[in-house]
Amino acid sequence: MPPVLHKIEVACPECGQAQMESENFISTVCRNCGHYFKSERAALSGKRKIRRTVIRKRELSCSECGTAQEVAEEAQSSTCLHCGRHLELGHREILGEHLGNLSLEGELKIGPKGNFGGSKARAARILLQGRASGYLEATEWLRVEGQGKLRTGASGGKLEIAPGAVLETGEPVLFQSGEIEGELRCPMARFSGPLRVGPQGAVRAEQLSFNELTVETGGRIQAQAETLNG
Repeated sequence: MPPVLHKIEVACPECGQAQMESENFISTVCRNCGHYFKSERAALSGKRKIRRTVIRKRELSCSECGTAQEVAEEAQSSTCLHCGRHLELGHREILGEHLGNLSLEGELKIGPKGNFGGSKARAARILLQGRASGYLEATEWLRVEGQGKLRTGASGGKLEIAPGAVLETGEPVLFQSGEIEGELRCPMARFSGPLRVGPQGAVRAEQLSFNELTVETGGRIQAQAETLNG
């Protein structure tokens, strides 16, 4: 015995004419105006078919050529679309000795017992708690929490030296700004923006350049100082 086909009344969305259709109909044509229309179930099914997963992205700048580009938030590596450089996007922690060079778009942490022995380390953020002998380049910030002694120099966005910490370099340090709560020793220090020396902070250099200087009570500067804003 064939199944019973139940019918329902539907209205044409164009002219409003009501007509009877199978309850399972997908699409039909209005018998009054000839307008073709789909059932609500078919419309919902079509919407589900075109639904796509949204990939969250973040923007970064290539540390080699500076070109800004977008990468997926979950990505651990990528390639610069401009210069072709391999970009390591994750973080790295040095707990023992590391002799090779490093180039990261994330954060580099040199632990209390870690030793960076390469000639250069470049990362967005560098936390120095142990030892490092090579050049450190931190595009966002370099924070020193131990007794850091570099044969070469350091550069980047902001230099932070924690209370009781020391950064000693054999070549110039070049940063956009500085927060010195510990001690900085170097032949030349240049800050294109503001420099603040805290109450326990000290800067010992042959030459010190800055755009704006704040030395809190107790802070010390032993250098030939000059302002960059004239």
